Amino acid sequence: MLLTSLPAAAAGLVAQDAVERRLGRPGPTAALLAGAGALLWAADRRPQDRPVGPKEAAAAALAQVAALAPGVSRSGATLTVLRALRVDRADATRFSMLMSLPVTCGAALLTVIRGRTAPPAVPTTLAALSALGMSVAINRASRRFVSAAALYRLGLATAVAARLRSRREQP
Repeated sequence: MLLTSLPAAAAGLVAQDAVERRLGRPGPTAALLAGAGALLWAADRRPQDRPVGPKEAAAAALAQVAALAPGVSRSGATLTVLRALRVDRADATRFSMLMSLPVTCGAALLTVIRGRTAPPAVPTTLAALSALGMSVAINRASRRFVSAAALYRLGLATAVAARLRSRREQP
């Protein structure tokens, strides 16, 4: 699991600030949320007939790098790649959550070190609970329905876009 964290950790150390400056506004974030949701929806339609092997683990490790962009989650990126590679939904979810732990903890530690302060407890807890809830929802989702994670991302992108639109229309 630690090896799958290396690409994202290296990219995060080198490019995180530049990526956030370039893409960290609401418009690009909404677009990335929608794009990530659409890709996950398409990937989740694939057959589920493979376990997680070395090729799938390597692809998922590289997918975590995409999570540097605001609106793209580590678990969403890895789930999308694993499901596109036809990995079983439950196996993909389990592997995705486990492989995201070292990078998530490292990113939180780096934020604390750079900011010289602990992250706010409430948003951090809500993010963790949201990730756990989405994991449970994905595992329970039926094959006939769009994955819960894809719907969540598409809904959130719509809400951000609507908020941006209402701000533009106000004098």
